[in-house]
Amino acid sequence: MTADELDGAELVVAERDRPAEGVAVLGLCRPGGGDLPAWSPGAHLDLELGPGLVRQYSLCGDPADRATLRVAVQLEPQGRGGSRHVHERLTPGATVRVRGPRNNFPLVAAARYLFVAGGIGITPIRPMVADADAAGADWRLVYGGRSRATMAFADALREKYGDRVRLFPQDETGLLDLDELLGQPVDGLVYCCGPNSSSSNGSPGGTRCRCSPGSGAASRCTPPASGWCCSRTRRPRCRKRCWRRRWSGTPR
Repeated sequence: MTADELDGAELVVAERDRPAEGVAVLGLCRPGGGDLPAWSPGAHLDLELGPGLVRQYSLCGDPADRATLRVAVQLEPQGRGGSRHVHERLTPGATVRVRGPRNNFPLVAAARYLFVAGGIGITPIRPMVADADAAGADWRLVYGGRSRATMAFADALREKYGDRVRLFPQDETGLLDLDELLGQPVDGLVYCCGPNSSSSNGSPGGTRCRCSPGSGAASRCTPPASGWCCSRTRRPRCRKRCWRRRWSGTPR
């Protein structure tokens, strides 16, 4: 824990929004107001939801807003209780103890990016896109989900960035074609994020992955970025070791 992180501080739910079916966005503030620790795209908070119930959620707001920390939580009816606690109990006025922010999934400066998000994996990608755009980078976002109604921030991203954002609702377009996305050399960095586990309906699974020019070696990340990190060369080694292992279904 550093001086720039919260260590079990109690924050209040000042705002709550519903950007998509089954998704709640919480705006967390200090009870008496005041600045919160600075953070960068890719950072997360630990929410202490009860005895033995600690969950990590990516920050999805604007790093320039020092008064509010925003996290988006997807309800998982078959989960272990964390998301259900958030959806049922963390209403405006409720308090929650938090730790962080910490960043195990930082955005590295580059001239070009490919961002790929599956479902609630859009949460860390959203501020990354904003940061890349502000820096004048050449970027595009591919965003898949079960349906448009379940894809948080999809309409806002399309409205703000236009054709740089490609949406792939599974009920309209089928699964993301990962062979098409990653079969060609990428002159830049590739960041991807999706749900923690595969689902029976074939929606994107896996956690987080950052592919960048380098050695092609893969290694295990530390929580909450508990997927595969890998380096991407001109050969599609990254795709085979990272994407196919961590995403469900067969690319069409």
